[in-house]
Amino acid sequence: MPSYEISRDQIAQFQRDGYLLLKNALPDAQLAAWRRHAEALEQRALSEHRQQHYCNDYCVVEDPVGPRLMRFDNLFGYHPQACIELLGCPAMLAVARQLCGLGCVPLQMDLLYKHQHPHPVINWHQGAQHDRQHPYLNVGVYLDDAPAGDGCLRYVPGTQHGLEPIQTLSEQHGWEVPGVVEQPAQAGDILIQDMMILHGSQPKRSDGTRRTLYIELRPLEAILTSGAQSEQWAQLRKQWMAQVLSVVDAAEVPSVWQHYYGSPEADLAALVTKMMALKEPPLPAVWATHPVDHPDYPVPADLR
Repeated sequence: MPSYEISRDQIAQFQRDGYLLLKNALPDAQLAAWRRHAEALEQRALSEHRQQHYCNDYCVVEDPVGPRLMRFDNLFGYHPQACIELLGCPAMLAVARQLCGLGCVPLQMDLLYKHQHPHPVINWHQGAQHDRQHPYLNVGVYLDDAPAGDGCLRYVPGTQHGLEPIQTLSEQHGWEVPGVVEQPAQAGDILIQDMMILHGSQPKRSDGTRRTLYIELRPLEAILTSGAQSEQWAQLRKQWMAQVLSVVDAAEVPSVWQHYYGSPEADLAALVTKMMALKEPPLPAVWATHPVDHPDYPVPADLR
């Protein structure tokens, strides 16, 4: 029997609202390890930036206070074993098993850094538009606290079913779109969102850096039928999941999963080499089409 279960009420909440918070779901040892990895990756990116050595796996922005790391992508190429352990922790397996289903594979694993204002704001947007015939999840694993009122995620529940008029909503309401809710989180929490829910986050007011791992999950069949990525790329993601299942307790997933994914075809290092050599873009998010003129959006008036 699996050691972590998402309740029926929680599943119903996710299906209704388009997001779900799992409190204190990341094991303490993994939280500590990923904090160390996040710090090392940040120092690496900033050091290379100073040396004018640029890499497509990260983005350093020139804020008014100096260069700051905004994101570091393709984490499987830098900490492959830690990625396997994260995907194989009981809560993440429950998300894969209960919210995504058989065939679930990880598409991306990236790390976002949110710094004190002034720093780029995450405006209202909806993630990858798709036919909604299969689940498509974006899973945030919090390495630091995201309190209410300090740039935590904002959602408009129930907006995951179709494209919203983001331009009009932003111009008319700014951050106070009707029905909006703030969703604070603490270090070690896992926040799952339907890829298409309308969401964004205001500037971070407090000092320090907030780091969140983001993992995209989608059934293999959905990738193959969408044509958004190549079959070779998709099959490498299936092998990534096979690597995860090869090291977890068999009780954590139904036996049919072991049969579906099979045994890894190569060792982890060889798989990572293939994945890093074949990078294909994700489905794009949808944002407002023009800059929004609003007195309190995207930067609130008191921070201008």
